[in-house]
Amino acid sequence: MAGVTRKNLAGEIVAGITLLAIAIPEQLATSQLAGVAAFSAMIAFIGATLAFTFFGSNPIMSVGADSTIAPLFAVALLRLALPDSTQYYALVAAAAVVTGLLVAAVGLFRLGWLGDFLSLPIVTGFMSGIGLIIIVHQLPHVLGVRGGGESIATRLHLLWLQLGHVSAWSLVISLGTLLVMVVGERVNARLPMALVAVLGFSVLAAALSLSHHGVQELGAVVAGGPAWRLRWFSAHEWAGVVTTSLTLAVVIMSQSAATSRVSADELGVADNLNRDFVGVGVANIVTGLCGSFPVDASPARTTITRLAGGRTKLAGVVAALGAVAISPIASLARHIPLAALAGVLLFVAGRIIKLGQFRSIWRASRIELAVALVSLLGVVVLGVEVGLAIAVGLAILLQTWHSVRPRMVTLGRRHSTTSWEPMGAPSVHRVDHLLAVLFDGSLYFANASVFRRELHDLLAAQPDTEHIIIDAVAMTDLDYTGLVVFGEVLRDLYRDNITVSVARANDAVRARLAHSNDAALTRVQLYDSVDAAASALYPH
Repeated sequence: MAGVTRKNLAGEIVAGITLLAIAIPEQLATSQLAGVAAFSAMIAFIGATLAFTFFGSNPIMSVGADSTIAPLFAVALLRLALPDSTQYYALVAAAAVVTGLLVAAVGLFRLGWLGDFLSLPIVTGFMSGIGLIIIVHQLPHVLGVRGGGESIATRLHLLWLQLGHVSAWSLVISLGTLLVMVVGERVNARLPMALVAVLGFSVLAAALSLSHHGVQELGAVVAGGPAWRLRWFSAHEWAGVVTTSLTLAVVIMSQSAATSRVSADELGVADNLNRDFVGVGVANIVTGLCGSFPVDASPARTTITRLAGGRTKLAGVVAALGAVAISPIASLARHIPLAALAGVLLFVAGRIIKLGQFRSIWRASRIELAVALVSLLGVVVLGVEVGLAIAVGLAILLQTWHSVRPRMVTLGRRHSTTSWEPMGAPSVHRVDHLLAVLFDGSLYFANASVFRRELHDLLAAQPDTEHIIIDAVAMTDLDYTGLVVFGEVLRDLYRDNITVSVARANDAVRARLAHSNDAALTRVQLYDSVDAAASALYPH
């Protein structure tokens, strides 16, 4: 409870109550995505919130059932067990524990940098694909018709066949809930408009007996405590649990890292990503041991907590204890229309699908836009697991593509200064008989041939070159293959009576050159700047 004072105590309690008001409809809606009993989501919220309070670092990050990951484990594990069955509950609990162990291990071994492994375009595409999956999964509740089907195409086909049986009231309630939340967010994001909309349409549905007009209700909600659901599985089932957990771990780390850093920046406090991973990991272990399902950090609930004035962990504690306090009246939720919860999830999906982000990526890089779209289509068409594998593969491919294609930038001296800048800039001119270049990457096995070829092409374009200065400021490393190729290039240049200097090399590159047994490498002159190297060749 660090940071709680008499002055801010009331504000923290209000923030906690606001968080609870936002969490109730969101958690109930997420239970529909997860294919579990409604109150199981509240157990997940209570257990995860308290666990993160003790083990996490971020003072306001909200952890609980999350609509981003619910479709991931539901789609995967429903292939192994029937929905709402004992076997399914055992599988999702096991997935929570295994996922928690993976995420906590990342934090304990200080591997938090893995949370930044996927580029923003890939994450944008991947998350947008999940958003589309959420929308398609909720369309039956929106339209008041029967759902079903394993793939997106099958689900849409079944919906098409039932368009003549659409419930107008279900459609009104879903779109009405969505409209209330959109307008409420614009008016005041701190207001619990989701709870207002769900309660309002629940009262309307009960008053007009809309359950007799095609409006499906949530049904019996039985409040209960933690339950032990874990059991031993077959090899096939364990394979499904582990594969699902690996997928969840990557998504959870990505979303938790973003939530942790953004909220820490907004509060003006230092982030501790590794400890937050431990907190989220322990939260998953706790929810699994309590018989619930995997949880994640929620950017939306975290932002609401901050906007409501939350600055300490007391807000989360108040929300969790408040959820426990209202558990005895959970049975009243049975009359909530599924269409209203679908409206809540449509709102969440709309926040996950970032069309503006796609426009920004398009302006910045067509290649990265293509990567984002491939990631999106991979999730929607081939499934979440394959989509994630494609996203990771694209991340590796994109990074490799960038690293093997470094630029060789020709430099010139700015008139009447000691500054060396890319040729083509105003007042930047080449010094006669001198070729100054910047190789903007490490020199290693994958791009050594590129280095040799581009340097050869530049020399062919400037045949009067007598001296070469290599600006190595971007060359963070030089592996064995790079050393060998660099030595061969130097010997070719020396035979043509062209001298070579290296400027701004870091200590690692200097050490590799100095300790080499290649005489061509050891005779290279090292300078602290390009201008110092040029001045040594052409003294004033």
